[in-house]
Amino acid sequence: MSGTILVTDTLFIGPEHVQALNQAGYEVVRLEESSATEEELISNIQGKVGYILGGTEKVTPAVIQAADQLKAIVFTGTDWQSYIPCYDHATQKGIVIANAPGANAYSVAEYTVMLILLMLRRGLELGSTGTTKFLTTGSVIDARVGLIGMGRIAELTARMLVGLGATDVVYWSRQAKPQLAEELGIKFMPLEELVQTADVISTHTPESAGEILTAELLKTTKEGVVLINTGSRETYSLDGLHDLLYDQKARAAFDFPIEDPRFDELTADYWFYSNGQTAYNTFEANKIASDMATQSMLNLLTTGNDDYRVN
Repeated sequence: MSGTILVTDTLFIGPEHVQALNQAGYEVVRLEESSATEEELISNIQGKVGYILGGTEKVTPAVIQAADQLKAIVFTGTDWQSYIPCYDHATQKGIVIANAPGANAYSVAEYTVMLILLMLRRGLELGSTGTTKFLTTGSVIDARVGLIGMGRIAELTARMLVGLGATDVVYWSRQAKPQLAEELGIKFMPLEELVQTADVISTHTPESAGEILTAELLKTTKEGVVLINTGSRETYSLDGLHDLLYDQKARAAFDFPIEDPRFDELTADYWFYSNGQTAYNTFEANKIASDMATQSMLNLLTTGNDDYRVN
């Protein structure tokens, strides 16, 4: 086999992965931008047979149109539809797509639990970022933790919480998982009841699921609820979220900032966020994703099939 494979960003696909692709007969060209523009992608995608999407760029119809030799795209994460929204166009053009499901699941779950503990134990107020010297706090042991969604990340989050001693973990998902619930001692709950009764609500849904926590639903949360989001920006009504935080009826910790000036006025003890998405970003997770993406690319280019093919 022969041809050139485009890799974006420098976070994934290390020297050993480039070597594996070279040994299979492929040249690797890297676009080091972490969020390449449409123009940059159009310029760089031409003449490439493969594209490993390692950045946060969005693949547009114009990019697919410019891909004159492209056979395969591999996304180095799970929520591939958010980064390849024109996948139907790619499919019609005969381009196969794969992702790396579960590669960063542990790291995201770990970060989720960290945020839950940070907010429950009031780490921001009691630490050097705050001024409070003494405050009795809640704990995962006496809190009802509600998980929205029950994919790989939510499952690992539940396992970690149970391992820490949590005894009241509930979840809502469009598909109940009774065997998992029995194994972990967690409980399925209707969405409305979960939102109304949980002390902590952690969301784990993809962008494609859309807005789940509407403004009206958020109004029904418990006073002092902790809202955690290491998933999609689309899950929450921003108006509803802001109103809760502004009125100090809830506290929230997200894995990304919200580009809305209203949120800039909120204090960190009520509104904490990562400066940029970081939950997924550990050395181990990135290596696993790179291993998976490299093998998937080779499989797709040689046979057109792969365990993680999505179209």
